[in-house]
Parts: sequence; C-alpha cells; structure tokens
Amino acid sequence: MSEGPSKAFVPSFGSSVLAHAQLGFVRTVRGRKLRLGVIATVLVVVAAVASRYLADDAEPANVVKTAVQLGFFWMLAFLLPFLFASGAIAEEVENRTMTFLATRPSGRLALTLGKLLVAWTFSAGLLALGVLVLHVGAYATTPSDMIDEIGDTMRAAGALALLAACYCAICLFWGALVVEASGLVSTLHLASLEFVFGFLPGVARFVSMNYFCQQLAGLPRAGFGSDWVPDLSLGVCGAIVGGVTLLFIVLSATVVETSEVGFGRA
Repeated sequence: MSEGPSKAFVPSFGSSVLAHAQLGFVRTVRGRKLRLGVIATVLVVVAAVASRYLADDAEPANVVKTAVQLGFFWMLAFLLPFLFASGAIAEEVENRTMTFLATRPSGRLALTLGKLLVAWTFSAGLLALGVLVLHVGAYATTPSDMIDEIGDTMRAAGALALLAACYCAICLFWGALVVEASGLVSTLHLASLEFVFGFLPGVARFVSMNYFCQQLAGLPRAGFGSDWVPDLSLGVCGAIVGGVTLLFIVLSATVVETSEVGFGRA
C-alpha cells in the first residue's frame, strides 16, 4: 500500500537561525569585510600601544582609557557594525539570493536574526579582542597593574559589545528598509544621531547610545557643556541602550517580513 506523500520537514526556529548564521559566518570569513575590520582594529591598537612607550610620562591607565574612548568608541564602534551589518540584506538582493532565502521553510524572522547574530559576533568580537590586546600591550611592563586594572578593561569591553549590538540592529534596519542606499543612510544615522549628538549639551546628548555606553564603560564625559548633562544611573543607561536595540531588531524583522523581495540592485 502507498503511504502517501511524506510530510515536509520544517526546521525549528533555533535551528533556522543557526543555519542562516552559519552561512553568514562562512561568507564573512571568506570575504573582505573581516580583513578590513581586523586591519582597522590592529592599527588602532598598535598606535595606542606605541604612544604608551614613545611618550616619556605616559601612564598605562590613561593610555588605555584614552585609546578606548577615541579609538574604539569614537571610531571602531561605528566602523565595525557598519561593515558587517549595513549591507547584510542589500548584498542578498544584489546577489539575487534574497528570494531563495526568504522563501525557505526557516522563515524571514530567522533570516533577520541570523544576519544580526553574525554581524554582532564579528563586531563585538573584534572590539572586545582589541581592547584586551590593548590592555596587555599597555601594561606589558607592569604585570601586577595589568591584573589590578583588568576589571575596568572588561567593563569597557562589555559596554562596547552592547553598543555593537545596538549599532548592528540600526544598520540592519536601514539596510533592509532602504536597500539601494543602505550604506549611505546607515552612515547618516550614525554620524548625526550617534556621533554629533554625543557631543551636544544637556539632554540632547541622550539621543546618542554611544554616550550611554561610554558612561557604562566608566569613561569621562566629552563634548560641549558636559556639566549640563543630567546624571543617570548605570542601570538606566543600560536599559535605554537595550531598549533601543530591541526596538531596531523588531523594526528590522518587521521590514524583512513585510517587504516585497525583488532582484533589484543594491
């Protein structure tokens, strides 16, 4: 007797996310973006460590704190999520693979979260690894201080990882919403709302998630009228960044779920 047609296999949601993430990991490792990210991170770390030993009176703690603020929060924290997240959806459209991926049994939500997971893993991984190498390099001649100050460095690495998640979600959203200009719109958002507003006085600075994460990292305030910015607890700062991250994840998933998938050029 015939048993009839077999039931189609539908993977679980977690398996679907991991499948998309695995594909993204392989493509990222083989692509140019990872190399660019590594080169940028190495240049920042090498410049900071070199300044530590070339300057006569350089204190390792000051060098690490300054390098984390200038090189990581004000440069790499913008560059790395942009590299790994802004074109994640647009590249699939450009390569004419978006329709195939979006119509698989795994679903579009799994596709979105898989893309986000890949972008955040590489962004946060390079940021955290770079900060740790900077710490070791700056304290190489004072091993006891290296151990004593590791807590502050890990705090900064955690804040950078949280900021990377937020920026990856922002870039992924704009990349899904404006496929043809994903890089341009993501750059405008990060440059204006995140970078410029991070230097403004008063509550205007609260628009920037970069500012909140710098507070989480224990860094000094910079910019205009820093004394006019109201004080917020670290818990509130973390909750705000987490809430904005979740908001953009939801927006990204909504756009991918509801958009018509075509073969346009990104």
